[in-house]
Amino acid sequence: MYEVEIKRLDDQGRGIAFIENKITFIKNALPHEVVECKITKKTKKYNLGEVIEYKKKNQKRVDAKCPYFSICGGCSLEHLEYLDTLEFKKEKEKRILEKEHIHYPEIQVIENENPYFYRNKLSLKIMNGAIGFYEENSHTLISIEQCFLARPCLNEAINVLKTFRITNGEVILRCNTNDEILIAIKTKDSLIVNEENFASVKIVGIVLNDQCIYGQPYFYERIHHLLFKISYDAFFQVNPFIASHLFEEVEKNISSTNTVLDLYSGVGVLGLVASKKAKKVISIEIIKNAVLDNIENCKLNKCNNIYPVLGDAKTTLPKIKEDFDTIFVDPPRKGLDKNSLQLLLQSKTKKIIYISCDPFTLARDLKELQSVYEIKKFMLFDMFSYTYHVESLCVLKLK
Repeated sequence: MYEVEIKRLDDQGRGIAFIENKITFIKNALPHEVVECKITKKTKKYNLGEVIEYKKKNQKRVDAKCPYFSICGGCSLEHLEYLDTLEFKKEKEKRILEKEHIHYPEIQVIENENPYFYRNKLSLKIMNGAIGFYEENSHTLISIEQCFLARPCLNEAINVLKTFRITNGEVILRCNTNDEILIAIKTKDSLIVNEENFASVKIVGIVLNDQCIYGQPYFYERIHHLLFKISYDAFFQVNPFIASHLFEEVEKNISSTNTVLDLYSGVGVLGLVASKKAKKVISIEIIKNAVLDNIENCKLNKCNNIYPVLGDAKTTLPKIKEDFDTIFVDPPRKGLDKNSLQLLLQSKTKKIIYISCDPFTLARDLKELQSVYEIKKFMLFDMFSYTYHVESLCVLKLK
C-alpha cells in the first residue's frame, strides 16, 4: 500500500500521483486529496492505482448518484458538482490546444439542461446472462439495473431485454424523444421474443445480427424543427437537448449565398440544418443506410437543395467539382485522415465548421489547418455530461 497526495486530474478525470517516481493514475481521486492506494497495474511508463482509503478529501468532492460509479468504465466525473465538471473540460481543452501552440479565441461552454438521464443510446454487453458494462480497463462485466446517464425508457428496456434470454452478446438500445425504442442485437443465441413483455415500453424495432425480426429497423426523430429518419446503425447525436443548441450554432454560420460541402454527413443532419439557409448542400457519407436515410430526410423536410453522395470522404472529395465556400467536417474520433486534411488545405475554402468529439485529434488537425485558417469561434457543448468526453465546434475562416 502507498499513501500519496493527488496533484491534479489527467485528461480522463483520473487523479495523478507519483509512486516511486513513476506517474500513477488513480480513478475517483481529486486534486489535493491524500489517499491510501494500491497499484493495480504496472507498465514501464506509468502505474494504475486504486483508492483503498481517503485520508484527506477535497472539499469539492460529492457523493456519486450512480452505485456503479467506482467500478464502471463509463462515468468519470460524478464525484464533482456539475459546474466543476464543465470547468475541468474547459481547462482540459485549453491545455491540449496550448500544447500544440494553437491560437484560439475565448472558449464558450454550453451547459446540459439535464446532466443525468439524457443519453438516447446505450451499448451493453451480455455475459452468461448478465447485462451491463465492462469494468474500466478490463473485460470483467459489471451487471447493472440502470444507467444514470441513459433516458428512463432505455432503462426500462433493460428489463425487457432480460426476457429475451440471451446468454452472450452485445446490444445497442436507441430511443427518440418520443421514447420509441430500437434494439440491435449481436449474438449467436436464439431469442425468445414475446410482445406481452413490451407493455412498459414502446419498442418499434428489433434487429438481430443486422436482420430486422420485429417492427422496423428505424425510427423518426424531431429536433430543431426538422424530422429525421434514423436507422439502427446510423450515427446520430446522443444528447437531443445539446444537439439542438449545436444545430442552432451551425445555422447561425450559414447564409443564402453559401454552397456547403458536408463531409462525414451521417443521416444528413448538419446538411439539413444548413439547407434552411444555404444555396446548396453536398453530403458525403460512407455508410449506405445513412445515405438512404439522408435521402428520405430530404423528402420528409421538403429540402430540394441537398445532394447526398455515398462514398469515403478521402476518395470522393477529389471528385467533387462544385465551387463550395463552406465545409462541414464532423469526423469520427480518429479525426481527419491525411488525404482529407490536405485536400481541405489545398481547397482554401472560405469557411470550415469543424465539429469534434475528441480534443486530441481536433488539436492535431487544427495545428495543420491554422497555417491557412484562423479560428474565429471555439465552443464546447456538454454532450456527454459526467464523462471526460467533450464535443467541440470550431469556426475557421481563411486568412
